[in-house]
Amino acid sequence: MFTLVGCSEQEEAVTGEFLLGNFGFELLSNETYHLIVPFEWTGESPVTIDSIELIKKDNNPITYEEDGIKYEFFGADPLKKSGIYGNRDIGDKKSINNFEIDGQGKIILKIIADNVKEDSDRKVKIKFKSNGEESEKIVEWKTLEQFSTDNN
Repeated sequence: MFTLVGCSEQEEAVTGEFLLGNFGFELLSNETYHLIVPFEWTGESPVTIDSIELIKKDNNPITYEEDGIKYEFFGADPLKKSGIYGNRDIGDKKSINNFEIDGQGKIILKIIADNVKEDSDRKVKIKFKSNGEESEKIVEWKTLEQFSTDNN
């Protein structure tokens, strides 16, 4: 008698959420800002960030040409002071690609905007690895939704 037994591993959803600190302010048109943002991962295991992207309602990326927002994300030392800074040297910035987060940390958003109105459909898309598995989460961030410029 020959018996074949098999099992299939079910893919587990990554449990945990990303939380981003909020700031309230109006952007001056065509000025460069650096936001040093508290960034938290609530999952049990650390994650490695592959990319962070700003998206709009249709999940397409936000662009300067269409949406008036030009941006870039960086990793930061978790001890760096949170806040909003103009176009000046803010110290060490790390590539967001392969940036590890285990609990609480900091990220930097460098942003330039022109003719931007508040938009509750703007979101943050975070691609990351957890235990070697690639994942993606869409995160609501009030600061991003409330971005507006002085010339809108």
